[in-house]
Amino acid sequence: MADNALQKLENWQHLSPIALLYFSLQSLQAVFGSVFYVIPLALFAYRGLQETPLLTLGVMLLGLGLFAGIALLRYYFYQFRVTGDTVEIQAGIIQKTQLNLPFERIQNVKLEQPLYYRFTDHVMVQLDTAGSSREEAQLVALSRAQAEALQHAIYAAHSSTVPTENAATTIASDIEEVTDTIPTERLLNQRSMGDLLIYGISNNRVWVFLAATTPFWDNALERMVERLETFGIDVVHYFDPAQQSLGWLIVLMLGIALLVVMFMALLSVAGAMLSFFDYSLVQRGERYIQRCGLFTRHEVSMKLSRLQWMQLQQSWLERVFGRCNVRFEQIQAHQAGLADAGRIMVPAVTPQDAQALLAEALPAQRLAEVVFAPINWRFLIRPFLFCLVFVGASQWLLRPDSSLLANVALLLGVGAGLLSVLRWRRWGYALDSQFLYIRNGLIGVNYYCLPIFKVQQVSYVQSWWLERHNLCHVRLVFASGVQGVPFIPWAAGKRIVNDSLYQAESSGLSWM
Repeated sequence: MADNALQKLENWQHLSPIALLYFSLQSLQAVFGSVFYVIPLALFAYRGLQETPLLTLGVMLLGLGLFAGIALLRYYFYQFRVTGDTVEIQAGIIQKTQLNLPFERIQNVKLEQPLYYRFTDHVMVQLDTAGSSREEAQLVALSRAQAEALQHAIYAAHSSTVPTENAATTIASDIEEVTDTIPTERLLNQRSMGDLLIYGISNNRVWVFLAATTPFWDNALERMVERLETFGIDVVHYFDPAQQSLGWLIVLMLGIALLVVMFMALLSVAGAMLSFFDYSLVQRGERYIQRCGLFTRHEVSMKLSRLQWMQLQQSWLERVFGRCNVRFEQIQAHQAGLADAGRIMVPAVTPQDAQALLAEALPAQRLAEVVFAPINWRFLIRPFLFCLVFVGASQWLLRPDSSLLANVALLLGVGAGLLSVLRWRRWGYALDSQFLYIRNGLIGVNYYCLPIFKVQQVSYVQSWWLERHNLCHVRLVFASGVQGVPFIPWAAGKRIVNDSLYQAESSGLSWM
């Protein structure tokens, strides 16, 4: 069946007509995907409908027609085929491009199913390479049978080591062999709605959105106050210190703050539900597969040999709930703007489940047993000097004119110093024969388990001042990113560098 599904893709062909929805929504997202574009356009449309409704409606219909026309042209000029062991794509309206992507260059095959594809059971296939994002391919509307057949064929090509003159015959036989002997999936982890609720509350990222939209909140609040005044509600009266007691103002501000926090928590929980709904992590042979998503079902696959390190992340709220997030960092197929596209993460697991996932993926690690060595106290010198300069300058400039601002600056300086001490206490490191373990954080804490034989580059930094105190900084470069430890003893740094280079050279294990 897999062979027959791929044979239908051997000739140049267009995508399924449902791809018109994808191209249309992509064009709309390019214009309306940012709040900074949506709000001015919404204001323009609102005022236009009030002043010149017919002209505004005409412009809106013309814009929608333009988007539809562009989507139709993109669909018409998009062609693809799968011939032999290569995916070929032709696309572009004005600038024509053709992409030839051999199976052996494809590092990962990700399947996504947006909500509007579920009625016809079509999926999007993302083919990731180890190069830049320009060298990636996306087949935006394949039937599920064709997508899974292509995925199996690519994985079969990776496992095939027998050379042949007829690549198509080899791939076809590999497809049949792999399809018949596909290992059964073994469930590693599932997340319930309660788990996602905890994750949404403890990983609130809505504040970033609020900070980005701050310029628009003033106008919204002014309009809200004006609308309430039309109903006879004087909002300014309730916040006037001359007319209200201090106790009332404190209660009012605390109530508003509580409402804002609850609203932000609800938005964060909704985001967690959208991203991780029906979450499952399964193992199929040598691959981990993550499936989740409410409106768009995402399937991210990772070959276990591509795993570069594992991270246990725990914010302060997760420490209260007794949960943490487990991240599987694999080789970054691309860097620009898609850092999370190929990452597997298990949200809001208990420490026991996190240790089980660690032991499953990296059996030789001993993260639960190691004793972390602290970094040197001289790490605090630079932040303490900055805090002293800030406090001294603020007191000298502000104290004569405004004691209130001077006191606020003093509290900020003291708070920054205490946070620096907390960050210094969080830092720790440990090394055994195969792994480097790093602990860092501020209020929360992160634990990293890094197989040192996968290291790509090693940096050993020792300035004159560090050399005088027998200290150094160590920086390790992996295929998934950079990790390092500052202000550690010279002997410990040399051991990390030497052991990493020795393991990378002598272990004989593949980093991918």
